[in-house]
Amino acid sequence: MTATAVHARTRLGPTLEPYALVIIFVVMFAFFAIAPETSDLFASHANLSSVLANQSVLGVLALGSLAPLVCRNFDLSVGAIASLSQIAIAAAMSRFDLPLVVALVVGIAIGTMVGVVNGIVVTQFRVNALIATLGMATFVAGLIQAYTEGQTISNGISKSFVRFGSGEQLGIPNVTFVLAVVAVAVWYLLTQVPFGRHLHFIGSNPASARLVGIDVDRAVRRSFVVSAFFASVGGALLVARNGTGDPRSGANYMLQALAAAALGATAIRPGRYNVVGTLVAIMLLGFGVNGLTLWGVPYWINDVFFGASLVVAVAISSSLGRERAGAT
Repeated sequence: MTATAVHARTRLGPTLEPYALVIIFVVMFAFFAIAPETSDLFASHANLSSVLANQSVLGVLALGSLAPLVCRNFDLSVGAIASLSQIAIAAAMSRFDLPLVVALVVGIAIGTMVGVVNGIVVTQFRVNALIATLGMATFVAGLIQAYTEGQTISNGISKSFVRFGSGEQLGIPNVTFVLAVVAVAVWYLLTQVPFGRHLHFIGSNPASARLVGIDVDRAVRRSFVVSAFFASVGGALLVARNGTGDPRSGANYMLQALAAAALGATAIRPGRYNVVGTLVAIMLLGFGVNGLTLWGVPYWINDVFFGASLVVAVAISSSLGRERAGAT
C-alpha cells in the first residue's frame, strides 16, 4: 500500500466513524423499502407512522436515561417507572375522576419520586447503581401488580388524550413531536448548562471532579431524577398511545432503552453518550425490527435484536472510549 493510500485511509476512518450508524440506517431502510418481500408495506405511510409513534415512547425513555449513563451509572428502573407512571395516570382519571392535567402531574410526580429514591440509595447508602435500580424496578413492578391485580385499567381515560396519542400533524405522529421536544431538552441539559458539563466531568474522572469543587453526589442524584422524570413522561405517552393503563406494557422498555443509548454512543460522538446518536439508534432499532417482522422473521426477533445490539454497542463504545482516553 502506498504512503498516499495509507494517509487517505487514516483520514477517511475518523471522518466516517461518527456517521457509520447513520450510513447503516440509510442502507437498511433502503433495503427494506425496495426488497420485494417488504416493499409494499415497509415504506407505506401507515407503517412509517406506526414505527415513529412506537419508537417515540422508547426514545423518551432512552434520552432520559442518558443523564445517569453520562456519569457512569445505569438506571435499570426506567421501564418500571414508565409502568408506574402510566398506571398512576390511568388510575387518577379512571378511579379518582381527576382531570387530565391533574392526573398527568400526579403520575409524573410519582414516577419522578422513584428517581429521587434511586439517587439517595446510590449516593447516600453507596449501593451500586445496577443493584439499586434493578431492585427498585422489581419493587415497583410488585407494587403495580398488587394495586392492579394484573388487570388493565381501561375505563375513564380522557378521550382527548387518546386522540392526541393516535393523532398526527403534517403526517407526523403527535408523540413524535413530544420526542423532539424531549430531545432538545435533554441536549440542552447535557451540553449547555453546568449540570450537564458536571455529569460529563464526573463520567470522565469522579476524583478530579471532586477536587475541582463539583458536588458529585448531588449531580448523580439529579441525574436519576432526570431519568425518572422522562421515564414518567414516557409512561404518560403510553397511556395516550394505548388508551389504557397496562401493568405489563413497560416491562421491555428497560432493555430497549439501554440498547438505544449504548448504540447511540457509537455514533456522532463515538465513545460518548449523546442525543443525536441515540435518536439515530432508536430509529435503526425500530425500523430494523419492523423490517425483519414484515420479512416474516418469527416474533422472538425483537428480543434477540435488542439484546444483541446492546452487547455489541457496549463493546464498541467501551473500545472507543478506551481509544479516546489513550489518545489524550
